[in-house]
Amino acid sequence: MKDSIIKKFSVREMDAELFTPFTISSGSHRSLENVIFTLEAAGGIKGFGEAAIATHITGETRARTVKSLARAGQFLEGQDAANYLGAMCRLESALDGNRAALAAAQMALLDLSTRLQGISLWKFYGGRAPRLKTDITVVIGGAAAAYDFTLKMRRAGFRIFKVKTGSDRDEDFRRLEAVKKAAPGCAVYLDANCAYGAKDAEKFIRELALRGIRPRVLEQPVPKDDTDGLAYLSRRLPMPVCADESAYSLDDVYNLIRRKAVTAVNIKLTKLGFLRAREVWALARAAGIKLMMGEMLESELASAAAAHFSGGLGGFDFIDLDTPFFIKNGGMRGASFLSKDGIYSLDRVKTGIGVMPRGGK
Repeated sequence: MKDSIIKKFSVREMDAELFTPFTISSGSHRSLENVIFTLEAAGGIKGFGEAAIATHITGETRARTVKSLARAGQFLEGQDAANYLGAMCRLESALDGNRAALAAAQMALLDLSTRLQGISLWKFYGGRAPRLKTDITVVIGGAAAAYDFTLKMRRAGFRIFKVKTGSDRDEDFRRLEAVKKAAPGCAVYLDANCAYGAKDAEKFIRELALRGIRPRVLEQPVPKDDTDGLAYLSRRLPMPVCADESAYSLDDVYNLIRRKAVTAVNIKLTKLGFLRAREVWALARAAGIKLMMGEMLESELASAAAAHFSGGLGGFDFIDLDTPFFIKNGGMRGASFLSKDGIYSLDRVKTGIGVMPRGGK
């Protein structure tokens, strides 16, 4: 038997407690509840994928994702990892209704195939940007907590702070002023997670400017179906307006760009899978649209895969791959290329993603 034939798979749940509740305008999480998908080739080499469950955003559940990945594993058994592209294309239609499972299955396939080739996923995607520095998220909460967290992370070396807004406008102002005080001169990104109407978002940004706060990017200020609102803000505001929830599919992004509704797009592998994410990258680059690489609540495994994807292709303006810094113990090993100040040194990875579950299972 060829050593690249996939001989078995496994699916297991992964739980990890967060240091602090991850609170955004649409909900709050105290733990990470994901699924790990493993493929093993006949020669003993393994590939690993992670499904990040975001029920409040995508409607997917862990129980459904486990079942989807079991189906994917049964399909992949006996397949040759050398035909990773054919398998990934087949998975596109089979798992289209469960994108978290699609991302995990494709991630495991790519991890396995690049390990078999003896190259990193970063080199596979082009090896353009060897180092990426992520922002760090300031979640919704009190101003005092925002100040303490920002000061702590600035002292650790972070210089870009992504502030979640949209719960309470006055409290948002206080939190943003606290972030500015704790990290003077540092960049601020805003993420409203669909919380505003277009006129309210514009007013909020104008009032922030009067307080001396000028965000570098405004992410998903309006509900996901409000394309007109995105277009209005893209015309009226001085910073890029970035679609996230509105960019759930390749069709979504195609239409947003065609209508000139956004000036930036957030690519998340959990939303799109790897093949469609690559197409979104191509559409955005062709149109001169700025790019953010984002994620759901993901461990070092999926976060590193996203870093390889964005660093390999290059051309990303905003990197938001910070959830490993919120996890007490993600159960992963091998992520030494991610530094404490948020730098992914991708050129240090020898093969695959470079991260695996402890025990390799």
